[in-house]
Amino acid sequence: MKKYFLMMMCTLCFTVNAQDKKQSTDTLKKDSVTDEKLLKEVNINTRKKMIERKIDRTIVNVSAFVTAAGTDAMDLLGRLPGLRVTDDGNINLMGKGATIYVDGKPTYLSGTDLAAYLRSLPTDLLDKIELMPNPPAKYDVAGSGGVINIITKKNKQPGYNAAISANAGMGVYRKANGSLNMSYRVGKLNLFANAGAGSPKDFENASAIRRFLNADGSAAAILDQESEISYTRNTGNVKLGADYYVNKKTTVGLIWNANRNSVRERGDNRNLMRNSAYQLDSVIFSANDANNKFRNNLFNFNVVHLLDAMGTELSMDLDYGKYHTQIDQVFGNRTYSAQDVLLNRARIRGALPREINIYSAKADFSLPFKNGIKLNTGLKLSRVSTDNRADYFTGEEVSELPDDNRSNSFLYKETIAAAYLEGYREFGKFGMKAGLRAEQTHSDGHQLGNALATDSSFSKIYLNVFPTLFVSFKPDSTNRNQFFFSYGRRIGRPGYDKLNPFLALVQRYNQIAGNPFLSPDFTNTFEFTHVFKEQLNTILYYSDLSNISSQVIRPVGDVYVTRPENTGSLQIAGTMVTYNRNVFKWWNADFSVNTERIHMDVLLGGKRVDTVYFAHSFNWFNRFTLSKSCTAELVMNWGGRSFSGQNTTRGIAALRAGIKQQLFKGNASLGLSGSDLFYSVRTQGNILNVAGSDASYRNRRDSRTVMLSFSYKISRNAKDNKRLRDRNGARDEQNRVSF
Repeated sequence: MKKYFLMMMCTLCFTVNAQDKKQSTDTLKKDSVTDEKLLKEVNINTRKKMIERKIDRTIVNVSAFVTAAGTDAMDLLGRLPGLRVTDDGNINLMGKGATIYVDGKPTYLSGTDLAAYLRSLPTDLLDKIELMPNPPAKYDVAGSGGVINIITKKNKQPGYNAAISANAGMGVYRKANGSLNMSYRVGKLNLFANAGAGSPKDFENASAIRRFLNADGSAAAILDQESEISYTRNTGNVKLGADYYVNKKTTVGLIWNANRNSVRERGDNRNLMRNSAYQLDSVIFSANDANNKFRNNLFNFNVVHLLDAMGTELSMDLDYGKYHTQIDQVFGNRTYSAQDVLLNRARIRGALPREINIYSAKADFSLPFKNGIKLNTGLKLSRVSTDNRADYFTGEEVSELPDDNRSNSFLYKETIAAAYLEGYREFGKFGMKAGLRAEQTHSDGHQLGNALATDSSFSKIYLNVFPTLFVSFKPDSTNRNQFFFSYGRRIGRPGYDKLNPFLALVQRYNQIAGNPFLSPDFTNTFEFTHVFKEQLNTILYYSDLSNISSQVIRPVGDVYVTRPENTGSLQIAGTMVTYNRNVFKWWNADFSVNTERIHMDVLLGGKRVDTVYFAHSFNWFNRFTLSKSCTAELVMNWGGRSFSGQNTTRGIAALRAGIKQQLFKGNASLGLSGSDLFYSVRTQGNILNVAGSDASYRNRRDSRTVMLSFSYKISRNAKDNKRLRDRNGARDEQNRVSF
């Protein structure tokens, strides 16, 4: 690690001192939240940049990353500025939970299942990723951290176009995936499709020391844990779509998206229980075997109609999504004495099917006026129903019995009706856009009973209003200095799985449960941005989060039960500084530094935690143009310590490098890349503020890999194309589903 940081500091010093003050930049002019004058941009460079920073969002051009080839969307998100991705699938943007979109379409996932889906999406299918911490009123208001929109590749030329890619590599285990992207446009009809498949293998090595404490804080017992879990994935994604241009004013579109994902988990755990003198009392060997299968089908029908030459437009979307998950688990435990005598054997089998149906309809109307005023308004109605079942059995396979202590069935329905109005106008050097969105939510939950548990249910109805405001000021025509301000209020509704009260097994000493009484959290965010010479961006922001939900660990005997609870409030004051510069004509460097002051005031298991801490991150992207057909890349990422009230995690640093050679007059490319070259990515930290217990842990995955990538594209009768459709209305609901 010392070598890594020494290399980073030396290169940093060289970069700063080598800059030519007279050298022009290829940075795009900043824009705002729409394509109006407030957001107008001018592209003055023909070479696509790795990262483009606009006033309301950061755009990551995935195809410009050499080191992205052969990886997946989950891995790529963990490298991006302002993002933090945890092992359990939580994705935070500027310290707050974000809503995930894929082509404006729902992922229907959260937590570990969102992570599994993103790991099934190869980066070769991705075009760009938009990070929008404060989107306008037209967007759904779910997600305290804003919106992360993952946009897949779409060929935009008439005629026939196709691109194929294949990637293979090794870490400890194999890595392999491939993709195909096609389009065909003739006359008024445009057809497009992409597909991806992969079969990577991964592992997780975890160790933990858990102490059970006396009243005076001394250790009464110690649990020493070691585990090794292997993951074998088989993934497939298919997207088919069609646009029909009825006339110059009307377009009709259809989109079908399907995902098939299976994960085979094999885990072995060794648990040593020791007394206060660290002498061995007993040993428990646990074997976990799980087969996880996920299937989804998403359908979208959309219509856009232009009413007049002024740009008055009406658009409508109908969406339907059906999701099915089947999880089959087997847990086996063998307990031995310190003298290696078998004391007990236990076996638990779980079958957990889940189905989710989502219906959504939305309409948007845009009305421009001759005096520069533009109004947007719209309506949306969505309906969600979930059916969750957990059937557990105990005993040996030939004589197993139902386990009513763990078995459960949970039904949930939710309806959200929304309406919004927003307007824009420019006043000389000032531009302003204001909006208001109202959403009414009606939810019903029903936990079915069994021989040991009675029926229970809940119902909630609430109405919320969410204002947004954007202001721009450009004091000079050269855009030497630009100033922007934004404000927005957002809601964080709990994922559907977090409302389900039954216990789910993770392993012998860890369980998770939902909370049907969990309420939404709310966020008010203020941002002020200064752009200097369209190269240096300085963002100051403040977020006030109330009624936040946290994963609270409560010990039940020797088991940690993790359950979401509304715990208190959070205030985040931060600054992000980004800078892009051509050091030389052949070397482009992009920096981002993010520092946050976080005030947490929460109640965790009856204990008040009121503290202030700082979080830091640094990202440095370097691209080297070695020749007209050859580019290289060096990427450094560092994220500092994080704290969630009960979990403090140490910082992580990583170095990635790659090189790509264009072949066959640019129609093909061959690349070689390496990730986590110093094998420095490991998750480690401490668990504290748990009643009667504390712990330390350390996890490592198969993060150091070498990938060989090849891509080839074909184009026939290619000309410029004006428009391809990719729409969806059921964005908010789909990101809250977890399996």
